[in-house]
Formats: sequence, structure tokens, C-alpha cells
Amino acid sequence: MKLALLGGTGRTGRLLIDMALVQGHSLKVLARDPQQLKRHASLEAVQGDARAPDAYAELLAGTDAALCALGPVKGDSVKGDASGVMTLAAQHLIQFMPEGGVRRLVTLTGAGVARPGDRPKLPDRIIRTLLRLMQPDVLADSVRHVRLICASDLDWTVVRVPMLIGGPAAALKVGMVGDIRPRVTRASTARFMLDALEDRALIGQTPAISN
Repeated sequence: MKLALLGGTGRTGRLLIDMALVQGHSLKVLARDPQQLKRHASLEAVQGDARAPDAYAELLAGTDAALCALGPVKGDSVKGDASGVMTLAAQHLIQFMPEGGVRRLVTLTGAGVARPGDRPKLPDRIIRTLLRLMQPDVLADSVRHVRLICASDLDWTVVRVPMLIGGPAAALKVGMVGDIRPRVTRASTARFMLDALEDRALIGQTPAISN
């Protein structure tokens, strides 16, 4: 497949690029500084900022699916507004994916974003409370991103993760918050996101994953 990727210069995004290329996919990657991306015959850099709509049509043109590995930025927005990178990226994807004939989207967010079906245990409740108190803008931006995507007509999957750590891809627990453990490697997350692209059973789902 030919994949559009947001967040390709981050730690999880770089692993997505490496794994996608190994699997034989080609990529178009949005980056403010394309020099940060590796050079490869199957990788096309598209210069632009995920907050701005300008480059989305070019990014999505000719692609089969989109991956979003962006993360919220502390201080990027204030609680209650819609100026965070996650919120803006969701709005732009919802607008430009249908215009480009692209329906499949796999996006990444934190397990602190609650969804129906979660069974949070005491540690999960403590983490969510701490997020609301200490990083309300980060949590609010992520929540808006997920709500927008889930309300869209796209063929979406929202992958929710606990603490991301280094290390190789390993066996995963997949379920809802309350079923998973506290950590997951970035490599495991990248592999799951790529596999999810072709798993139609995950369309319209918000799985939480961990090692």
C-alpha cells in the first residue's frame, strides 16, 4: 500500500517508517523539516505543519490509507479551545481524506483517553486524575482528537497506549483500559498500527494495547 503518515519524525513515527518500508509499503510523510526524514526510494517527504491545512491534499493524494502518530504538545492549547495539534490534525484528516478518496485511518493516542467499554482499575483512575490535574491541555487535545475521529465517516481505528518505552516488538495484550499493563514498546505499537490497517475487524474500534 501507499501510506500517508503524520508524526513521522517522532520516535514511534520513525519506527512506523522503518517497518512499513521493510513490509514493502511506500510512504508520503508530512514533516516541517523534511531533512529529518531518512532518504529512501519509497519515501516521499511532504513539507508542512500538521496544524495547517495547506499540505494535506498533497499528502493524501494517491495514497491508500493514513497513519497518525502525532502526540499532543504541552502548552500547545488551553483547556476548552481547539488549537492543539491533535484537534487540528483530526479536523484536517476528516476534511481532506474523503476529498482524496482515502477512507482507512489508524491513529494513536494515550490510554488516558476514556472510551465506552473501559474497565479502569484504581491505577488507571489515578493516572487519569493526574492527567486532568497536571496536563489538562494535553488530555483535552487528545480527547477532542478521538471524539472527532470517532464521530467521522472514515474507516478509523484509534489505538490507545499506556507509557511508551524503548525495546523490540513483543507479544501484546489487546483489550480495553483495565485489561492492559502499564507499558508498551514503541516497536510493538508501530507493528500493531501497521497490522491494523488491513484488519477490518478493528474498524470503528478503540483498542488499548500493552506488552
